[in-house]
Amino acid sequence: MVLLFIASALIGSGILFHHKRVLTYIAVAGALFEAEILLTTLLHRTVGQSLSGTTFYLLAGVFFTTIWGALYSYWKSPYSVPGSGKRDAYVGVALLFVLLCAYPIISRNGYVGEDFVMHGFYNGDVATFGSLIQKSFNTPSLVQANPFSANGSLEYPTLLHASVANFFSLLGIGKDWLYYLGLMTYAQIVLTIPLFFLLWDITFPEPKNRAEKWFGLESRNKVYALQAILALIAVTLSIDTFVFPQSHFFLMGIFLTVIALFANTAQANGKEQIISAIPAFTLALLLLLANTVTGTVAIALAGTLCLLRIFDKKRTVKQRALFLSVGFLLLLCMKYASAGRTELNNLHFSVSSAGDMLRTGLPALFVLGAALHGLSRKQFLSVATSITCALGFLVFFLSNRNIVTENASRFLYHGFLIGHILLLPLAIQLMYWVKREVLYTTRPISEKIAGNLLVLSACLILLMPIGISFGNTYKSLVAGDKHIVNVNTRIALSWIEDNTPSNAVIITNPNEPYIVPLFTGRAMVRATDYWLSADDDTSITLQKAFAGDKAAQKETLFFGSYLYLNKEDQTHWDISALKKVADTGDVKVYEIK
Repeated sequence: MVLLFIASALIGSGILFHHKRVLTYIAVAGALFEAEILLTTLLHRTVGQSLSGTTFYLLAGVFFTTIWGALYSYWKSPYSVPGSGKRDAYVGVALLFVLLCAYPIISRNGYVGEDFVMHGFYNGDVATFGSLIQKSFNTPSLVQANPFSANGSLEYPTLLHASVANFFSLLGIGKDWLYYLGLMTYAQIVLTIPLFFLLWDITFPEPKNRAEKWFGLESRNKVYALQAILALIAVTLSIDTFVFPQSHFFLMGIFLTVIALFANTAQANGKEQIISAIPAFTLALLLLLANTVTGTVAIALAGTLCLLRIFDKKRTVKQRALFLSVGFLLLLCMKYASAGRTELNNLHFSVSSAGDMLRTGLPALFVLGAALHGLSRKQFLSVATSITCALGFLVFFLSNRNIVTENASRFLYHGFLIGHILLLPLAIQLMYWVKREVLYTTRPISEKIAGNLLVLSACLILLMPIGISFGNTYKSLVAGDKHIVNVNTRIALSWIEDNTPSNAVIITNPNEPYIVPLFTGRAMVRATDYWLSADDDTSITLQKAFAGDKAAQKETLFFGSYLYLNKEDQTHWDISALKKVADTGDVKVYEIK
């Protein structure tokens, strides 16, 4: 049945876009495959639970294949455009660069030999991603129980995690999916990076006449090279988004596809826009249900299209009214999806988050300038960029939760992803201007030296956000604190998985690593200084207990049904009244009665 999803995605990719590169064709097919799995999982876990997963996915695969097959007359091969191979070569260079950046992280995290190794973010972002997937295996609906806060209420979207769990269940892999985490990461990179080049092909298509200059340049290779450079700048400004497995990493391909679909729809007229508009709105809604920031930006893209259609006097009154109605529905969907996650009513200035806003805001400033420059010619991308960046500042100044404020810079980064394509014509003009002023204008030697220093300083300033991105990512994921989960520890975790109820609460050390939920899906009582964990009296008592406070230990035993102790913790706890149920040397597990 997975083959049906693959076949339908391959057909759909050629229908939605007339690709000029084979790699973009495959990447869009990958994004559609992921979106089809997301949609099927959503329907199965909300309204289709009476049917078995195998049956439901088989029916869904047949449905998607039938729908795309009915539109097969619109399918176009990427090989129908001359020069696809050369254009793919530049995509391949960018793709190889990102894969090489990912290799040190993937090779030093996850399963390394017989051990499972975690550095830095793997104890946070990946632990969250993996824990919610493990919990999804044992939950027939979408997960709403918080594994980092004793199964309390979870205000985090879990559609993506349920989809991953369902996918590996269909493949017969099940809870052993962690062995494939590195392969998943490489595959997602291959299905994401080429989509940057799809945006180029849609926004600034290559002139069909080979004699015609492109952006004033005679050489097509120079334009391809500039596209690759700008795409890599977009990637490296937030390199962690593209090189290690976390929730929005696995959604970035769908997000870039949504940008391309809405950009395509904005340029289309009549019935032609329907083929791209319906998938675009559908994917935007799926992103909203799968990730708060990325989903909100996707809805902003949909809202931008509605806004432009409403005020486009060339459109019929009926069509303008239709988009007005769709716009109101989008606002309702966004309000429903974000209920309980954030409130925007607390005007403030967050000093702790300002650094990230400045780092991301510097490149976003250039994109906003390019958007202003291209407002008349590339209206959709320009307006969408401005709205997305405005959302970032709205969240930064008005959110009453620190974790939300800290994510405000991600809106600016998404704005950069939307509008970075508009930088190309400005970059070319700027290069001509710099060459003229520095190389071809007669000046005294002192001015020549100063001019070169100015250019060098400007380049270094622009490279600083990239350097910060690389430094933070590799410091955490390669050189950061290392936690090793050895075979003995995994045996104890397997005992918990096999012998405890799926809703069991395990009393374990609240500090990193968060391996109990990551490997078993069972809930821990609290996690120290963790955004998904409540910082309350229970958290304080738990920390005291694992610091050796005997009174706190007695109180803590009421919080869960099992006690998990590693070698260090065993020396602090009084376990004389507890029943030992598992002992691997490195770990002891006690049942609390």
